[in-house]
Amino acid sequence: MSSTALATLPLAQTPRRKLAETVAEQILEAIHPLAPGTKLPSESEFMQMLGVGRSTVREALNGLVMLGIIEVRHGAGAFVSNKPRAGKTDAETSAEIAAALTKGVTRELLEAREIVEVAISRLAARRRTDSDLREIESVLEAHKRSLTSPMKPASEFHVLLAEAAHNEVLAGVFRSFLKLMVKRGPRPYTRLKDFAKWELDQHRAIFEAVRAGDAELAAKRMHEHVTAMEVHYRKAGAV
Repeated sequence: MSSTALATLPLAQTPRRKLAETVAEQILEAIHPLAPGTKLPSESEFMQMLGVGRSTVREALNGLVMLGIIEVRHGAGAFVSNKPRAGKTDAETSAEIAAALTKGVTRELLEAREIVEVAISRLAARRRTDSDLREIESVLEAHKRSLTSPMKPASEFHVLLAEAAHNEVLAGVFRSFLKLMVKRGPRPYTRLKDFAKWELDQHRAIFEAVRAGDAELAAKRMHEHVTAMEVHYRKAGAV
């Protein structure tokens, strides 16, 4: 594929999510005439062709992989897949790309949460103060009273747990993806029966391990919680 097939994108005024969608659409348009099995440029080459960063290229390619439009062969690169686009309008294709990118970010978010929040839970069990416990218990009670609209207390639980770990670096890392958690939170509540009650029970179990000072149990329960969240997101069509 030549670089002339891909026009340089106006990057500065474009939000990152929309930019990744635009890049994915432009790559798709360029590879549409290519035969299945055709090798695609590398990430670095796409970066140079499109004038965008590696993370944007990677996100766009991941979205196209999720749609089955391209495939990645480890050690060999990316290739046009055998899945056709027949019968798809531009609007339908754009909607599919947007949905695929959202699912890809949700999956990466869960991977990050497993790493960060398991460590947070372990430290919180060791370092929590009486004040931390009171605040967490209070937000759990608020969650219980708000099962029809639990996003705020459910999110606050994770924030307070991060603060109870008394590690500003970990807390900062957690806060960096809190907005993504909130943005992707509503779908399970609206699509899965009793999800809010399940989530509350999960949070309370984690809290009980933290309150007991059992670091390994707290870490185990958080790991199980995030793993189960992936299952619920998949059922809700979010990953």
